[in-house]
Amino acid sequence: MGKGVLKYGGKSGILPKVRPVFKRNPIRAKTAYEIEKEAHLEHGFAEGVPLPKKTGFEFHRIQPEKKVISVEERIKLNIESKAPQNVDESKLTQDQIWKLKRDEIRRDYLKQAYLTEASRLKKIDEIVAQQEEKKKHQTELDDYEESDAVKLTLPTVDSYLKGPIMRNRTKEEQQLVEQQRLLNRRVRELEVEEKRADDLLDLYHAAANFITTEEELEAAITEAFEVNFSKFDSSQNIIEQRLASAGPGYATVDYNERLITDHVLGEVNGKPGLATVKDTLSGEKERLSRDAQVAINQERTDASS
Repeated sequence: MGKGVLKYGGKSGILPKVRPVFKRNPIRAKTAYEIEKEAHLEHGFAEGVPLPKKTGFEFHRIQPEKKVISVEERIKLNIESKAPQNVDESKLTQDQIWKLKRDEIRRDYLKQAYLTEASRLKKIDEIVAQQEEKKKHQTELDDYEESDAVKLTLPTVDSYLKGPIMRNRTKEEQQLVEQQRLLNRRVRELEVEEKRADDLLDLYHAAANFITTEEELEAAITEAFEVNFSKFDSSQNIIEQRLASAGPGYATVDYNERLITDHVLGEVNGKPGLATVKDTLSGEKERLSRDAQVAINQERTDASS
């Protein structure tokens, strides 16, 4: 095999052109791109040149557009209309039956060829349309030229260096910023004050168990080591077992339960929380109690009547 054959994929000779499936008449009308492309072509006979004459053929000065025949029309004209109708195969010979089946197979193949070729041409048209759209867009970008107004008003590096890089806030914007800063500061101060109030309330509740005098200290020692020694001993054993256990969760389960209960009920170690104290001091709790009592009395009166 020579080098010349390898250039053509190992195939010797010249391959024949593929026969077009749709001859003479197109299956669709010309697109705007095709019409624009053919508008620049000069074809036909010029003015003043006599048209040639030929028997059985008519010449035109400008070639007319070919008639469009769609795929559906071709199938109906070339396939469905030529199919034999109401054929009694019992009266035919084997050779005639074979010819009928052969023609039917050919018609099926031709129909499939029509549909496949139409699908292929449609994909080609879509690809060409996309390429033309990209080319048109690129041409518009290449031909784009800034107007004089844009050139005169477009900021330059010198204009940026002469003036401030950032504009100053307006009077209204500055007032909004100051109010937002004040609000943020007040919110942080309120959070700090509420945290201090919670800590103080917690300390107040815990102060009930504090030992502040010598008499209370002696009474507590006597209670722990003489009166309730068994309770003290059992509590000590429980603490030692929890400390010796492998899991830290067992030692903190009671503490976590108390935290969850206090958070749900709004309490501090089982005592009234800050929200309850606020409602009591402001009289809101008393007002709610009175309203509830009035509603209960009203329901009882309505029920008795």
